[in-house]
Amino acid sequence: MRKLLLTLLLGATVTIAAQAQTKLTPAEVGTIEAITATGLKIISGPKGQQRDMEKFKALFLPEAQMGGVFYKGDSSFVRITTVAKFAERNGPAYTALGFYENVLGLRIERFGNLATAFQTYETRYGKDGKVEARGVNTYQLVYDKGRWWIASLLFTPETEKQPIPAAYLK
Repeated sequence: MRKLLLTLLLGATVTIAAQAQTKLTPAEVGTIEAITATGLKIISGPKGQQRDMEKFKALFLPEAQMGGVFYKGDSSFVRITTVAKFAERNGPAYTALGFYENVLGLRIERFGNLATAFQTYETRYGKDGKVEARGVNTYQLVYDKGRWWIASLLFTPETEKQPIPAAYLK
């Protein structure tokens, strides 16, 4: 039992230490608007430009999860992953594609140190490329240690049967 507790404590310490080494400025994580914009700024860029996925991971709490709700025909399915696995899988793809994700609208609900942000987006390959997809990101956020943290992030694409309502595009 002591070995298990020691292993868990060491793992948490390494995770927190790794996040502490990745510097984020108060301007990047001091507000809900800032932290959600910072995430998109990190993953967006021209083809061949490396993305700082360590910085991306530092936006999240150590045990945060990410996932998506996807559609196939008339049914949907959910994929949930860790932030580390998402970064490992998608960082190279963003670099290879010249991927950009732009905000179309942002709604925030907040109570004390808890918040939910509902962000509509569009994606493009190339800064001025055609819109490839649109959808919604939903963030659960917490304010702790003088900054905002993303506790979870779920996203879903817009579909022909489920278009983004005009009210969410402001």
